[in-house]
Parts: sequence; structure tokens; C-alpha cells
Amino acid sequence: MKWAGRGAWGCAGLALACLLLVSCSKQDDAAIDAPEASALLERAAARLDEVLTFHFVLDHEAGRSPIVLDLAMERAEGDVLRPDRLRAEVKAVVQQLGSLKVEVTVVAVGDDAWITNPFSRDSWVAIPGSNPLAEIFDPAAGATSVLRGARDARVTGEERVDGYLTWRVEGTVDGGDLESFTPAAEEGYEVVGVVWIDQEDDLVRRIRLEGPLGSEDDADVVRLLELSDFDKPIEIELP
Repeated sequence: MKWAGRGAWGCAGLALACLLLVSCSKQDDAAIDAPEASALLERAAARLDEVLTFHFVLDHEAGRSPIVLDLAMERAEGDVLRPDRLRAEVKAVVQQLGSLKVEVTVVAVGDDAWITNPFSRDSWVAIPGSNPLAEIFDPAAGATSVLRGARDARVTGEERVDGYLTWRVEGTVDGGDLESFTPAAEEGYEVVGVVWIDQEDDLVRRIRLEGPLGSEDDADVVRLLELSDFDKPIEIELP
């Protein structure tokens, strides 16, 4: 009986070892089947260039992004209509008033961009400059800048984002390439970038940037950009 018991355990151990070998083999195959990172990023950038409309959410897991009117943005959600139209609802704080929380609306069409008065949402203030949207953020240009500016990129796995199976790609990006994310971005500030790219259509579903993009950023700032509703019809007009 003792001998039979040892034999049973031995067979079970052998079976377990075989399962582990098969599992490792599948993991190795998955690693081999993963696309080359730089080529995947370029395909995703080209695919995003083709998109005419999309919905976005730009959030901060930590820190804030300085924008116009002494505001520091915490969250923005809205829509983009290529080539030059954007509308977004922005949650921010007024830095000179003890981080008083406010909500504003931003609308940009071509060279014109307007923002509601932080203390009276019925009135609008023009954002000056030849490229006024650059004083706030441009999610379309920002996303492609991450994709094309990534260094030492590598595919680190696959994950589901909002039900879509994506490749997770990690790398580093210099702040000088990311002025579209914040006007405070500066060259020489290297951040960790993570991008989630749809395996079916190469569309970017999510981008995460860890670390300051410039001297005005908080040391622990983390930005998260979510993209969705690609090429759905929308209308954006000036107020």
C-alpha cells in the first residue's frame, strides 16, 4: 500500500510537471506572437491620424496640469472633431484662491478658443494666441506625440480595456515631445509612458504618463487619457 501510494503521488507529480511545461510553452508562444513594439506604435499613430472624431477623458491619478486663467486642471471630458474642433467640460482649481474648485467649459474651432468664466459659466472669455488650444491641451496631438516619441518601447503583455483586448506597451517619453498634454512640458523631463492598443484595429484605448513633464508639474503627477467612440458623428460650434 505504501508503494502504491508513492506511485500515485509520482504520477500526479509527473502530470503536474507536464501541465507546467504546456503552460510555459503557451506563455512563450504568446511572447513570440506579440508584435514588435515600435512597429505597433507607428501603426497606432497612423490609425489615430485617420480618425475623424472621438470621445476622451483626461484624468489625473495624482497632481494637476496648469492651464489658462491661473487654473490647474484635474479632469477634462469631451469630444474632438478633426482637424481642429474640441469641446470639453473641465474640472479645475483656482491656484491663487487656495485651490478653490471650479468647473469650466472649453470650446475650440480653428484659431478661436473660448473658456467660460470660472465664476460665471454664463459668460465666455477668449483664449489668446495663434494656437490657443495649446494653452490647455490637445488630446489628439498629445496621443500621437506619445506614440511617436516613445523610446525603448516594449510589449509587456495584453489586457482588456473597456472590453477590448489590447497590447500593453511601455516606454519612456521626453517632456519636450509632449507640449500638447500641457503647456508646462519641457525638454529633459523623462516620463514613463504606458499605452494600450486594440489588437483588432490598432486604435489607442488608453495612455498613462507617470511623472512630471516640466518644472511646474507636481513631482508625483500621473495623467491618464482614455479614448473611445471613434468616428461617431458629433457637432462642435463656437459659443
